[in-house]
Amino acid sequence: MGSNVSSVHDVPSSAETKNGLVVEMESRRQWRSLFDSMKGSNKLLVIDFTAAWCGPCKAMEPRVKEIVSRYPEAVFARVDVDRFMDVAGTYRANTLPAFVFVKRGEEIDRVVGAKPDELVYKIEKHRV
Repeated sequence: MGSNVSSVHDVPSSAETKNGLVVEMESRRQWRSLFDSMKGSNKLLVIDFTAAWCGPCKAMEPRVKEIVSRYPEAVFARVDVDRFMDVAGTYRANTLPAFVFVKRGEEIDRVVGAKPDELVYKIEKHRV
């Protein structure tokens, strides 16, 4: 796997997350599977809400990949707001990029905008 982006249809295994994996959401079934599996876990889920037309999202992409590689204990999911409007609506992802932090199925924090330092700070704060 040469890239940090995956289109796996199931939750990444622990071996995959050691490489710093971003799970690219491809279907509602995949999203539901990931979300449901995380409800019973104390692992941090970071949902990266993005869109193809979002300039700041594209600018953040290299930084996000770098950040992901530093925090293999967290699970990162990339959600395209145009494909998954219902998920974006549930998390009020109206301004992009938006990073929503979830533990045990509940939102615990968020970062709105291209703010890599704040993203790192909040991952550090919530990862354990």
